Amino acid sequence: MSELLTRYGQIEEVWFDGANGEGPNGKKQEYDWNRYYQVIREKQPEAVIAVMGPDVRWVGTETGYGRDTEWSVVPASNLAQNHIAAGSQQQMNIKPAGDMRHKDLGSRERIKEAKGLVWYPAETDVSIRPGWFYHEEEDNKVKSPGKLMDIYFNSVGKNGVLLLNIPPTAAGLIHSVDAANLKKWNDWRTALFSKNLLSKAKLQAAGLVLKKWKKMPFWTTKDEKISIATFEYTLPKATAFNVLSLQETIALGQRVERFNLEVWQDGVWQEVLKGTTIGNKRLLTFPTVSAQKIRINILQSRLNPQIEQLGLYFNERGVFE
Repeated sequence: MSELLTRYGQIEEVWFDGANGEGPNGKKQEYDWNRYYQVIREKQPEAVIAVMGPDVRWVGTETGYGRDTEWSVVPASNLAQNHIAAGSQQQMNIKPAGDMRHKDLGSRERIKEAKGLVWYPAETDVSIRPGWFYHEEEDNKVKSPGKLMDIYFNSVGKNGVLLLNIPPTAAGLIHSVDAANLKKWNDWRTALFSKNLLSKAKLQAAGLVLKKWKKMPFWTTKDEKISIATFEYTLPKATAFNVLSLQETIALGQRVERFNLEVWQDGVWQEVLKGTTIGNKRLLTFPTVSAQKIRINILQSRLNPQIEQLGLYFNERGVFE
């Protein structure tokens, strides 16, 4: 491990699988976790230690799709290594034991009896190909730019970290199909999020104040005891949109429990969508609507909400596929 962490440049992440499989003699492998962590922190202090580690946890599926309600603060028991191993892939080519995306990890009910809490955000892993390694016969099964976009919205867009596996060929290169799809996906994301429709809108934010944390501005309530907030925008004219983006000031904690998006139509506010957690980022798609007045409501929050970014976008290409 010392060699890997000192001879190959900057390492972004050290990923310990939770399998804890048995060796050929049936003996259960024992791991000196504390020693491993010590070496990583010394050699690569910026590296994230994943899954069987203290920095990020496995979301509970290898599909690339995360939870609709994802809390980064969970009971300390979620760090228990035996518990992690029990839910992980035990043998090669065997799917993990169940899909844990519907498991409640961080609700108020879940944490109120916890003996301790940890900041342990979810990481969502998936491969751009059917498996984790390169096979020539799978060159026509590489995930499309649309599929990658859908995965992005359902991992990064659900308060998760996306770990996308891109296996090299036997020549040590990324195959041209993989590279082309990755570039098209990147171009699509760049184009989609290049124009925030709210940037030219007039904002009414009664009871809210703009503050800064390390030069990063964010909105919060003037009264710290208030846990709801409304952002009302008026665009220059009625405009079409179908993507909502929200971000909390995550360095100060995760707080929002419920929110919704409304548009003013036919003389009343009409709900377009609703959601639960936001966290680092929440991305939602919906059928295209056109409106001039938009309202984003924080309906429930743990303490006063702290919102770093609000965005409305128009995806011209339609559904992800």
